[in-house]
Amino acid sequence: MKTSARLSLGADVINLLIPHRRPFSMVDVIESYERTPRPTLRAARCISANEPVFEGHFPGLHLWPGVYTIEGLGQSSNLLGIIAAYQDAWEAKGHDPNEVIEALQNLALGYRLQPGYKPEVSAALVESLKTHSNLHVGMSASVDVKLLQPVFAGQRLEYIVSQSHLMENLARYEVEARVEGRTVAKGVMTSTRSIPPLPAPIFG
Repeated sequence: MKTSARLSLGADVINLLIPHRRPFSMVDVIESYERTPRPTLRAARCISANEPVFEGHFPGLHLWPGVYTIEGLGQSSNLLGIIAAYQDAWEAKGHDPNEVIEALQNLALGYRLQPGYKPEVSAALVESLKTHSNLHVGMSASVDVKLLQPVFAGQRLEYIVSQSHLMENLARYEVEARVEGRTVAKGVMTSTRSIPPLPAPIFG
């Protein structure tokens, strides 16, 4: 059984995983996910000059609010926690946890109108996501993130989050945001784990 898997998801699949919506959806794409040696997720947000926040922050200067960068790191951590929790629940039933990844990747094929999409592969996962959608909100417990450089419209903001500790219902994440390879924010976030124990069966 494989212990890690690559993952690439667009905004439509992300909308199934977390409840955030425009204009407060801070993650456009998940670029990769690794379960081992410790859960790590890479995501990104393309910042447009048309963002509503630029009407007031600041007029004449398209400066991305630092709190939005921190929120993007938080949403990325939430996504990581949700995916890891679904894998844990599936593995606890004696199945290959990478079947969760395969179901998500299959959904991405469908939303991108690519050949190979099989609705039946993801049907049970989609139903479970809908059933538990109100529980997919990570509650922040503590935030210690330093903003190191400004971010502007037209830039691509990359998020890298890793789960370093899991203590009952609390998860600790090491987080970093980058623009063009430069670190613009870095620190540690702690939040409640996003999804509770799931009823059996969650798939099939």
